Amino acid sequence: MSTDTVDRARRVIALQALAGVVAGVLVAGVATVGLVLVGQHREVQSQLTALLAVPDAEAVPSGSWVVTVDRFGRRTASAGTPASLPSAADLASARRGTVVDREAYVGDEEYQTRTRTVNGSVVQAGVDLAPYESERHRVLIALLVAGVAAALVALVAGQRLGRRALRVWDDALSRQRQFIADASHELRTPLARLALRADLLHDTLRQDGPREDIGPEVDLLRREAAALADIVEDLLLAAEVDSSPDSGELVDLAALVEEVLDLDLQLAASRGVELAADVGSVPPVRGAHPALRRVVDALVDNALHHAHSMVTVRLRDDGDDVVLTVADDGPGIQPGARDRVFDRFAKDPSSPGFGLGLALVREVVERHAGTVRVLPVERGTTFEVRLRAESAEEPDTDGTDGTVAAVTEG
Repeated sequence: MSTDTVDRARRVIALQALAGVVAGVLVAGVATVGLVLVGQHREVQSQLTALLAVPDAEAVPSGSWVVTVDRFGRRTASAGTPASLPSAADLASARRGTVVDREAYVGDEEYQTRTRTVNGSVVQAGVDLAPYESERHRVLIALLVAGVAAALVALVAGQRLGRRALRVWDDALSRQRQFIADASHELRTPLARLALRADLLHDTLRQDGPREDIGPEVDLLRREAAALADIVEDLLLAAEVDSSPDSGELVDLAALVEEVLDLDLQLAASRGVELAADVGSVPPVRGAHPALRRVVDALVDNALHHAHSMVTVRLRDDGDDVVLTVADDGPGIQPGARDRVFDRFAKDPSSPGFGLGLALVREVVERHAGTVRVLPVERGTTFEVRLRAESAEEPDTDGTDGTVAAVTEG
């Protein structure tokens, strides 16, 4: 998903949120104005009915008036009654027995009037509509302000919602890209070893025919294929977005290191590099065997790529820790670059690969509650991995009492 597509999707989500809120405000506004109009109409009609029931010009509420015209044309009006009311048409209609309800305009003033005959006289009651008009204006202004505020809030909330909604896709795409990069890197070395062993086996069979001592070569080929299957399974588990790691197992790191060295001997020989080992007796460590195997494999492979003539692997017991060191006699790492070698895609331009191996090593080691660093040495490069030692007699637990959860890299 490109940046333009993501930005466009975010804008669409923000606009949809804005449209929804504006529509809601409009519906609420129409309903509110309707209720106000109905309430005002009922109040005005109630006042007119009360004024006509007791047409007393001396006791008229503020904002209303009553005027009486008797059969002789004498006019009696309360204070504030417009002089031009009632009109001749209203008088004529009322004398014919018709009740006249209408809005009357006197200059800029608007009144609601009701005219009828009471005891032979024409009585007109009126209510000034200016306060009601002002109330309607205040309601409309309040609704407009509320609508603008709601639209701004909806726009901001929509943008945040869009970013949050698309964050899941960004994360999924990032995991996908990371998985592809990790898989490409992790499978490169095992596939190279498989190809090398297959070529050696093919050349041997073609030159000498079937031999009785071909068994060890076939066994190495089988073990290499099994290791490759473990890596694929480990990577697939790590690619799951919401996977929960299982409890770790006790791993014999000495046997694991010897297994990796056996598989790398021919690869080292093909590159003219001597692969030496000093593997002592060490207690087990808790973790995931495939992931820890990848750590050893990646460090040895990195050393073989940079060594001039010698790679040395040591494993020793250091009390509470098991310490693995992998050293080569290559050009070494500049002091200022030691902290960056474990970053993804951090690599020397002249080095092969994509700069992922050491980053994957650090991720796996840290998930095993261990540490990895570059030791300061005069010649070449030496990596040190420290993992917490476990008692071999300690039973497996559910991972809650200081155990390290099974690790898959991703």
